[in-house]
Formats: sequence, C-alpha cells, structure tokens
Amino acid sequence: MSAAALPHPDRHEGGFTLAEMLVALALFAMISALIAAVVNLIARLDGSSQRQGDAAEQIVSAQTALRARIEQMRTMIDPRGLGDTIAVMGSAHELTFTAPGFAADGAHQLQALRLRRTERGDLVLYSVPLLAGYDLRAPGVAGWNAAPLLGGVRWLEIAYYGTDRATGRDAWQGSWLGRAQPPKLVRVRLGFAEGDPRSWPMLLVRPLSGVRLPCQNDGQSLDCGDAE
Repeated sequence: MSAAALPHPDRHEGGFTLAEMLVALALFAMISALIAAVVNLIARLDGSSQRQGDAAEQIVSAQTALRARIEQMRTMIDPRGLGDTIAVMGSAHELTFTAPGFAADGAHQLQALRLRRTERGDLVLYSVPLLAGYDLRAPGVAGWNAAPLLGGVRWLEIAYYGTDRATGRDAWQGSWLGRAQPPKLVRVRLGFAEGDPRSWPMLLVRPLSGVRLPCQNDGQSLDCGDAE
C-alpha cells in the first residue's frame, strides 16, 4: 500500500463532532424559545388591543342608544287616567320616561323606557309599549323588554338639571319627580369594578322637547305654562 493511501493523522473527516451538534441544538432551542416568546407577546398584545376595541365600541353603542332616547323624551298624561302629567320619573339610580320607540317598533310609537342597573351589575334599558297600560310608577319590570347595554357596572348615578322647587333656580338635583316638564339636562355617570380598564365618559344629554303642558288646578307649578 502506498503512502498516499494511508490516512493522515491530522486530517479531519467531513461532518460535525458530537460537541458541535450539542452546541448547535442548544442554540436552536434558545432561538426557538425567543421566537415563541415574541409570537406569544404579539398575540397577547393583539388580543388586548382587540378587547379594548370591543369594550370601547360597547360603550359608544350604549351612549348612542341612551342619548337618542333621552333627547326624544316626551311629556305624557298618566296612563292610569288620573289626569296627572308626567315628564320623567327619575332618581339617582333609575330613570323612567317615554320616548319614540326604536326603529323596529316604528318611529312614532311611544314607548315607556326604564334605565337601571341590575343586581348582577348589568346596565339595562327596559321598554314596553306605552299603550300596554303598565303602571310606570310600579318598580317592577315584569313583562318589559330588556336591552342590555353594558355588563360589569359597579355603580350608576343619574342627575337632573333644572328648576329647583325650593329656590326657583336651576341646579343639579338627584331626582326629578312629579314634574310636567323634562329637565334641561340629564347626566349619566357610572363606574366599573377596580381593575376594569373600561372608562365611561360622562354622558350629558339635553332633552329636545320644550313643550309645557297647560297648568292644572291653581296654576302655581314651576313646570307648566308656556315654554321658555
């Protein structure tokens, strides 16, 4: 056998050694882990952005629905036939009024509407046809149609701006009862549970109805007579 055919002691055969393979596998695993972490972070950020977008859309939708109904509130005669006039039955935590129905019910069909927060923390706008004869002073909503607006509502606060019966001056009030005229402004505020990222911009609505019903009895009410 010739010397050229003998393997040279310093010559390396082609391929990788076991150590090189282990190092390469370790590097590959590290790079894969980094890529997976980046992809997971992007997915989480995208999901968070989507949830924030959905939450913002829900709030905008709720405020749009409330604004449209409150702007169109109407003064009415007590459906029980007692001759009393009712504009709004409003407290700090609930608002009952009448307004044209939603498009599905016809633009000119008056509905009784009631906004309240349920014990579960849902903001719900209830409605029932005005001609159905429900006693709007009754606290229950059995038989009313429920339109959930938002969930996870921790507190609800409603205020009314108009003539204070005691002072005769315009002021914010925590209730609006027994009036023949709607308030000049209605303010709706609410809050969510601690840690909830949603934010409710204060909703301030001016009822468009400026019609005052004729004064009854002695005509001394601040809420009847000619519209201002």
